[in-house]
Amino acid sequence: MRKRYIKLLEHLKQSEHDFVSGSELANLFDVTTRTIRNDIKEMNENYLDKAMIIGNTRKGYKLVGDLSSLHKNEDDDEERAFHIIKALLSQTDFITYEDLARTLYFSTQTIRKDVQKLVQTIQAEKQNIEIEAIIFQGIRLKGSEVEKRILLKKLVTTDCLKHMPIDEALQYYFGDWFDGPSIHFIYACIEEEVAKYNLLLSFQELFSICVNVLISLKRVSLAQKITEQDMRLDHTSFEELKLAQSILIRLAQEIDVSFDEYEYQYLGYLLIALQILPKKNQEIGHNYVNEMEQKIKSVIQKVGEQYGFISLKNEELLDRLLAHIIKSLYPLKYYFPVENPFIAQIKSEYTNAYNVAVVLAKELQFCLNIKIPENEIGYLTLHIMGIIENSQDSRTRIAIIYGKNLLVGKLLERKINLYFPNIKIDSLLANHEIHLLPEGIETIIATSEIAGQQQLNVQNIILVSEMITSEDMKNISIQLNRGLLKYYLSPEDVFFLNEDNPIDLLKTLTELGDIQHLYTSILEREKMSSTNIGNLVAMPHPFDCGDNKKLRVLVAINKQKILWGNQMAQIIFLFIPPKNQKVNNTKFFEEIYDVFKQTNMTEKLLHITNYDEFLEVWSSK
Repeated sequence: MRKRYIKLLEHLKQSEHDFVSGSELANLFDVTTRTIRNDIKEMNENYLDKAMIIGNTRKGYKLVGDLSSLHKNEDDDEERAFHIIKALLSQTDFITYEDLARTLYFSTQTIRKDVQKLVQTIQAEKQNIEIEAIIFQGIRLKGSEVEKRILLKKLVTTDCLKHMPIDEALQYYFGDWFDGPSIHFIYACIEEEVAKYNLLLSFQELFSICVNVLISLKRVSLAQKITEQDMRLDHTSFEELKLAQSILIRLAQEIDVSFDEYEYQYLGYLLIALQILPKKNQEIGHNYVNEMEQKIKSVIQKVGEQYGFISLKNEELLDRLLAHIIKSLYPLKYYFPVENPFIAQIKSEYTNAYNVAVVLAKELQFCLNIKIPENEIGYLTLHIMGIIENSQDSRTRIAIIYGKNLLVGKLLERKINLYFPNIKIDSLLANHEIHLLPEGIETIIATSEIAGQQQLNVQNIILVSEMITSEDMKNISIQLNRGLLKYYLSPEDVFFLNEDNPIDLLKTLTELGDIQHLYTSILEREKMSSTNIGNLVAMPHPFDCGDNKKLRVLVAINKQKILWGNQMAQIIFLFIPPKNQKVNNTKFFEEIYDVFKQTNMTEKLLHITNYDEFLEVWSSK
């Protein structure tokens, strides 16, 4: 239960069943009367069993009933975990389970279970901290001061910002550490220092900075400072370090507390992880950077050659990618959490670039022995997307093939230029001139059947009438968006399964597709980051390439929904990269995402029974 709820109940209980005005409660807890109303509403709905807080518009609030059977809302594990870790960081000595239970208004058994879950979580993440338990003494948090603070910060969510301002949210989480005026003052100081850098921060970003500063202030006040055992001084000169220093120096001048270089660096690395400052090349100034830079360059070169984007044209963008990685590694080596509010959108809208970023992250992890989280992979994706777009003309290259009348071809050319600015018309040819078709044409739009079209190395052929009606234009639009799948999907690669988990599904699918040798690589990729794109669709793929000459797609329609990552999935597109990985499949991945984003395609595909039905539904309007 929230600390403010507990104190509010205690205050109402002590009032001997008299009414207490909303303004008195608001002043007592330094919040608005609206927040008090919301608190009481939630307590009545979720916590109070045989008791109730009744309200009177003139008199205020009164507690009636029996608090002995207070509903504990024991499903809220994360909130209790926050209060447990916060209690452990509020002191330097042991604290007993009984004291924790009394403080948090939960049973000792519940607190013991929560602590055990926290122990398992910390062990699973292989952190340099541990919860030490000694009989008759209690428990305490041991280990890296940096990771202690980060652990508490991870347990703070921004959900409360949906219904309260930042200073009230800070009061909600840290009201027993600092009084209301102190929190408001600290928040105002941080806001003023940030404003000097002309940064337009979201509420979530500003809240995150304030949370980290409050945690640091509390720990420093307890003489629990960061030392050389927790973090070495890297002597970098990033702008984030300067902003951190200005914030902490300002607070030190106003509050009786002192900060050193370790505290400046700690907050600076947190700011780097937030990605709030504009990207620009900066002097890093550390002795071992040259060695690290060479390793990163070699990884970028290797992945770039694999995907075909290493060129002088991309040199500046590649340098920006290099600078971003070098800076990001500093907080990552201390397990600082990277915040990325756009990760879901990045994964779904830039699928191909995200896949390249996952490969890059895997190589960096191996080379530098450092874990790169999903949110950081999202930022790598944005850099790679810029490189990919800069590497190529993003417009689709097409040829128009007409029968005999050149005027028909010219009319079609004019309409396509008018309706489809993302298309580049490379050739306008008569049917008998098909042998003059240039290399690299992706799509042909023809007014009649083309002789020997099976021999053409073209991904998509769209037939229209010579009258070029509005229906033809609609058909062109649909086929341009969905036609690539026909090129990559074979009739024998559509499967109908009934598995109850992703591992079994992928095992069955790789066996049916005769690609068992890629099964482990597919699972390794899935461990890096889930390939679920939403709308019951997942798009797994291996790190390694297959034996196929072009991209191969296997489709599985599963009879039941299965949990894939943190979302359900039922339609699986398994992509097998070709030997020549340099082939860019950005448009194809965009096609898949756009189709499921804009239509009720999922529902339609769940009812198909064979390959022909699949293509018919896929190409439908």
